[in-house]
Amino acid sequence: MEVTVEALATCRKKLTISIPREEITAKFEERLTELEREAQVPGFRPGRAPRRLVEKRFHKAVADEVRVKLVAEAFEKAVKEQNLDVIGEPDLDPDAIKMPDDGPLTFSIELEVRPAFELPDYAGIPVSAERPAVTDAGVEQALERLRESRGRLDPLAAEEEIKANDLLVGDLTIQAGETMVVDRQNVRLPVAAIAVEGIRLENLPEVLKGAKAGDTRSTKITISQDAEREDVRGKEAEIRLKINSAARVALPDNLALLKEMDYEDMESLRAGLRRQLESQSEAAYTRAQEQAIEKWLLEKIPFDLPTGLAARHANQLLQRRLMNLQSRGIPVDEIEKRLGEIRNATTEEADRDLKLHFILDAIAKKEKMEVTDAEVDARVQMIAMQYGRKTDRVHEEMEQQGTLDSLRQQILEDKVVRALLEKAEVSAPVVEVSAPAGEAKVEEKPAEGAPPAPEAQADEKPAEGAPPAPQAQAAEKPAAGAAPEGEAKAEEKSPEGAAPAPDAKAEEKPAEGAAPGEVEST
Repeated sequence: MEVTVEALATCRKKLTISIPREEITAKFEERLTELEREAQVPGFRPGRAPRRLVEKRFHKAVADEVRVKLVAEAFEKAVKEQNLDVIGEPDLDPDAIKMPDDGPLTFSIELEVRPAFELPDYAGIPVSAERPAVTDAGVEQALERLRESRGRLDPLAAEEEIKANDLLVGDLTIQAGETMVVDRQNVRLPVAAIAVEGIRLENLPEVLKGAKAGDTRSTKITISQDAEREDVRGKEAEIRLKINSAARVALPDNLALLKEMDYEDMESLRAGLRRQLESQSEAAYTRAQEQAIEKWLLEKIPFDLPTGLAARHANQLLQRRLMNLQSRGIPVDEIEKRLGEIRNATTEEADRDLKLHFILDAIAKKEKMEVTDAEVDARVQMIAMQYGRKTDRVHEEMEQQGTLDSLRQQILEDKVVRALLEKAEVSAPVVEVSAPAGEAKVEEKPAEGAPPAPEAQADEKPAEGAPPAPQAQAAEKPAAGAAPEGEAKAEEKSPEGAAPAPDAKAEEKPAEGAAPGEVEST
C-alpha cells in the first residue's frame, strides 16, 4: 500500500492511498470462498453451488463489500503509519470511490488533524490575583441588597410622581442621528443610573423627576466609548422614554425580614451573610487565579486552529447564544441588528475555548491525568442537586444526549488547571469586598411564543474535537479576564447583583414582579 500526505491548509491534510491489485484480488477471493459455503443459489443446496455461479451471481455485491472494507482498513492503517491525530469526520464519500477492473484502487481523503505545538515549562506559572476580604461595610451592603430583594412592588396611582429607585415599565428608544440603536417596548427599568447595551444613562433620575405614568420624557447624551456598538460610540443620541406604568418598592422592616429568612435576630442574619460573602469571595479569588493560568497558557503557546473545526464550534456557540437571547424575550429584529457583532464575539470566544481545550488536553496526556467514573458520578450528583432533580434521571438524560463524555473532558480540564495552580507562584494582594454591585436590570416582556429558558436541557452536541459545554452545570467559566460565557463550571454562583442568601435557609426571591433583563447599573 502506498500513502502520500499533502498539506492543504492549517491542520488540514490530503491523504492519497493506493491499494495494489494483489491485495484487492486476495480480499475478493477470500470473500468468495466464504460465500461458497453459505450462498443459496436456486437449484443447489446451500454451499453446493459451483464457484463460477456464486461469483457470477454475487460479483457486484462482493465487489462493493470488498471496496468498502479495503478503504476502511487502508485508511485506518495509513493514519496509524503516518502518525496523524485525526479530529472530526474525514471528508470521504465511499460511494464515490469506484473499484477499477484492473490496476490498483486509488482514492484520496481530506481530513483535519490536531494542531501541533510545544509545551513550555509550566511549573511556577506567575499568578497575580486580588484576594477579596469581607468587611463590615460589605455585610451591611449585602443586608440592604437582601432587604431590597424581599421588597414588595406597590403600583403607583396615575397622579403620583415618580421618585428615585421606583420601577417603571415603558417604551424606550435611543437614536443616534438616523441610527436607531435601541427600540424596546414595555421594558422594565429602575429610576437610577443605568446602562442599556453599554450606553450610560446616568442622569435618568433627573430626567424623570416629577414624571407620572403616561408622560414621555426625553434627553440628549453623548454615547460613551464603552457602548456595545462600536459604530455609535462618541455620537450624540436622543433618549425617549414613554412611561406606561410605575411601581414603588416597599421594603420589609427587620422583624418582617427575620421572619421571612427564618432567623432569630439581626446578628445571626449578618453572620450568615458574612459566611456567604466569604464563600463567594473565595470562589471569585480561585476563578481569578484560574483565569491567570489560562491567560498565561494562551499567551505562551500560540498556534493555528483547524479552520473547519473552529467554524463548526463557533457556529454552535452562536446558535446557543441566539437561542438564549430569544428565550430572554429579546425581539428578533433587535437580535438581527446585532448579528454581526454577536457572531464576531462568539468566533473569538470559540477560538479561545478551542485553543485552551487543546493545550489542557496536551498537558493532561503528558502528566498522564485521567478522570474516574466516580468523579463523573460526583459531578452529575452535584448538577442534580443544583437543579433539585434525581441523580439517576440526570445521568440517564446526559447519557442519552451524549454529554457525559463532554462532562468527563470538562472535569479533566478542571483537574489540569488546579494542578497547574498548585505549582504556580501566586501573589495575592488583599482588597476589600462588599456585596456585589446591584444590577438595575431592565426586564423585557418575552416575545409572544418565545421559548422559555431551559431548566436543565442539554445544549447542542459540541463539534467533534471541540471543548465540551456540558449543560446543566450551574455556572460557566468566563474567558480569561472577561465576563462569563465560556466553559462550564460545576459550583453554583449567585446571580450577579443579588445579595447572597445566608446559609441554606429560606430560598431568596426577588421583589414581586421583578425579573432580570438587559440593563446594568453604572
